[in-house]
Amino acid sequence: MSKKKYNEITLLKMLALASVLFFHCYRPFMGSGSFWKVTIDSTVSGLEYLYHFNKVFDVHCLFFCSGFLYFMTMTAGNRTVWEQLIRRVKRIVVPYLSVGLLFTVPLYLSFHLPSGQLTSNASWFEGYWLFITMQFSDHLWFLQIMLIITVICLLLNGMIKKYFWLLLAGSFLLTFGFNRWFSDIRYMSLCSMSDNLFLFILGGAAFRCNELFTSWKNLVIMAVSGIMFLVSYNLSSSNALVRETLSILADGSVCVCALALFKLFADKVMPVLYQLSAIQYFDRNFMGFYMYHMPFPLICATLLYEPFHRIIPSDWLYIVTAWVITVVLTAVSVKVASLIKAQCTKVGFIAKLYN
Repeated sequence: MSKKKYNEITLLKMLALASVLFFHCYRPFMGSGSFWKVTIDSTVSGLEYLYHFNKVFDVHCLFFCSGFLYFMTMTAGNRTVWEQLIRRVKRIVVPYLSVGLLFTVPLYLSFHLPSGQLTSNASWFEGYWLFITMQFSDHLWFLQIMLIITVICLLLNGMIKKYFWLLLAGSFLLTFGFNRWFSDIRYMSLCSMSDNLFLFILGGAAFRCNELFTSWKNLVIMAVSGIMFLVSYNLSSSNALVRETLSILADGSVCVCALALFKLFADKVMPVLYQLSAIQYFDRNFMGFYMYHMPFPLICATLLYEPFHRIIPSDWLYIVTAWVITVVLTAVSVKVASLIKAQCTKVGFIAKLYN
């Protein structure tokens, strides 16, 4: 079975990642989070609405899309579970270590930016030690969680084939446990496990039910999931269990609604967008953009905001400018990294790591 190109997933994951990058550029204005060294003393009208949007759309949709593509790959592939496990571990661990040790940690330490357990005045030894021990968790945590989730799915591969819907229900229920067991655990970013396993499996469910997303059924799915999102996200409760349930429903329904919406026009829009070389580059290097974009937004906030604001006193224009700079610097970093990788993979040992 050959892999099919799902334009709606391509468009959804690219917009979700662009949203993540934009979120990181305005996050210093929000003032919370130990890794946001610069708390910009300014109130920007409209950020609170963007923040609500980003809470449910960006990273959650990335896990949803990853689940969709993972189950698509497993269905189309002819590798054994063990071969898939080795391949997945390589594809996550090798980039995580190489990008983190050679790019992310040096930049954070050079600009004295906190991250996870890392303080702004930490030594280089402390920085590398925290990263190696998986406590440098405020960036690249996505890969840590993705590693855990894909290993779980591969180990349960036999069960998935026979009892997929039981696994989906189980992942939904596990969210409540994750919220209690891992909420304060920074190691391997377990504090971020939360509902991401469920969203990943939900993406697999969307792949398995993809034939339902056709004609009028697609409109029905979009309407139902959209209403479910609006209701679950706007309801409030003093009961912790009810709040967690509403949160899971909001996260899952917004992903399904977005997928159904994008299916309406993605097949017409993507061929047009794909005529742009920048869009092709962004799609091909999707994970590279995620890994390399931090800490450029923080560096912009540290070095650029005050001089920029003295010349152009517009916070929104600064945020857009910081986003453009982040995208450009990330693209350059990804290109340089790909050139270095091309040279390194000529060495036999390194080539084996990537293949």
